[in-house]
Amino acid sequence: MKFLVFAASHRLHSLNKKLVMLAVQRIRSLEAEFGKIEIDTADYEEFDMPLYNDNLANNQPPITKKFAERCEYVDGIIIAMPEYNWSFPGSLKNIIDWTSLVKPNPMTGKTVLLMSATTGARGGIAGIQQFKSPLEALHLIVFHKVFPLSYAQIAFTETGELSDKVQQELFFNLIKDYISFTKKLSHH
Repeated sequence: MKFLVFAASHRLHSLNKKLVMLAVQRIRSLEAEFGKIEIDTADYEEFDMPLYNDNLANNQPPITKKFAERCEYVDGIIIAMPEYNWSFPGSLKNIIDWTSLVKPNPMTGKTVLLMSATTGARGGIAGIQQFKSPLEALHLIVFHKVFPLSYAQIAFTETGELSDKVQQELFFNLIKDYISFTKKLSHH
């Protein structure tokens, strides 16, 4: 199995990047159970695209093709994203809009796990819920469980683990369940 994993954040010390790194560690620990798992960990800056413009639809930015290629050869996509004004980042929607023009769409049929680390009490759940719609419109299979991490600025230890053991167990089980779900759908 292969996964594309990224934090939809440009922030240098992003809490969502910490969450992504923890997910990668957890996936690595599951290889004994699930077999070899390839992980394409991307920096969000690699996907910076100009604002979507219908007038340019026939002339897609080259980065759109690069993102599409990275999606094409994976079984699933894991995204950790900040929440801005109770929604998901506009730059993330921009990527989805440009990539929707690629035919055949490389994201169709891929599973996706959504996570969010925020400094507020709600953990980004509003943004996660809203982001499901454009993904489902492109026929991605959105995993039914999500991980909203509230007060993320105090949720991590110095070594990048989750300090709350209950949260850590929930997170670890979520990653395992998602990998198992993807494996069943990808026929590996």
